[in-house]
Amino acid sequence: MTSATSNTQDDSQLLLQLLLGSGLVTRNDFDDYKMIAKDLKIPVVQAIANSGLINEKSMELAQDALEHVKLKRVTPDTAIKALRIAMHKDIKFDQAVQSVKELHQTTQVVVAPTNELSDLLVSAGLLSQQQLGPLLVKTSEFSVMIGQLLVLEDMISTDTMLAALHAVLLMREAALKKDDAVAGLQHAHKHDISIEQSLFELGKFNHPDAKTTRIGELCLMSGIITKEILCECLEIELFKKKQFGQILLERGLLTTEQLESAIQLQSLISNDSLKPYQAANALYAVCKEGKNIYAAMAEYRTAGDSDANTRLGDLIVEADILPADQVEAIVQKNPDSAVKVGSALLKAGLIDENILYSALRLQTSLRLGYISRQRTIDLLRYSYQNKATVEKTFSENHTYVPSRMQWTWV
Repeated sequence: MTSATSNTQDDSQLLLQLLLGSGLVTRNDFDDYKMIAKDLKIPVVQAIANSGLINEKSMELAQDALEHVKLKRVTPDTAIKALRIAMHKDIKFDQAVQSVKELHQTTQVVVAPTNELSDLLVSAGLLSQQQLGPLLVKTSEFSVMIGQLLVLEDMISTDTMLAALHAVLLMREAALKKDDAVAGLQHAHKHDISIEQSLFELGKFNHPDAKTTRIGELCLMSGIITKEILCECLEIELFKKKQFGQILLERGLLTTEQLESAIQLQSLISNDSLKPYQAANALYAVCKEGKNIYAAMAEYRTAGDSDANTRLGDLIVEADILPADQVEAIVQKNPDSAVKVGSALLKAGLIDENILYSALRLQTSLRLGYISRQRTIDLLRYSYQNKATVEKTFSENHTYVPSRMQWTWV
């Protein structure tokens, strides 16, 4: 391979990382275009450029970012942040770089080359010691965190990285021992499930702290950030000890006004004035449609008036899993307990264990206000008809509910 060819491949890889990191290309789009590129025998970047997925102005910004990185004017991490700001504010890349510098507030916390996350990934066999060394060199050279680099380079999936970060969080809260975290992460990775579901299946589950909706969770529910961005910001929060909202500002993901709206909506969830999914809809309206925060709150406050009935039996019937007469016979004996109703249906051979746990998790999501009643029924029907896990059901139906909020029935 010639040096010129190698440099071209390096440039393409870096450009892909900038496109993914900035959100110009989603992970799902990237996976699709990898297949298209393979079929057409062309580079992935060319497949994306030819598709019209990214408009000419955005691609020019990305190319400008690439040149800045190649000339070592900025690190890839700064380039990603500047790209987000340039798109958000419709400004030139150089102006966005200056904006990043103005937004960024240095932290006194020095992040160690290795930490709880890298240790957990190595212990779980998801990252080898041989891979770790070169990665640590890159994290220093590019000024990125190791988890973000692993996701950008497609070495670990976003879902597995989220499971690992949540495991670190549980360990810090003394809710999970290291050995259990390793076993849980291995199982979660193998079966593509959340860390909570993994620990539940392994019999090592301790109920997570689920007092209120976090800012990052609200932003992901509203669709204004992606799971990749949640991973990126959560890792910074855990290891640089910055507030999540400040990270969103520094990385050009929200304006100060939008963050203030998110915090206000988070407060309304905490005092039961808004359900989480209503708040998420309102936040989307503020950030993506330019609506006034109070108008958005008023619009979505009444959106869940039909959600009052959360009974498990009714949800199962309306999701077309069982006929009403079969469920009614069971419900009459245990009218007030979803777990007892579910257990009785299971013992009677009317449902299997997988759909029972899916139903209980979705019912909890409804009861806590993370999805509407109709959405719950639609998702439960999908899970049943496709024999899909809750995680897969949410992913394929573009829905996010914090996994830690799905377990009050345990």
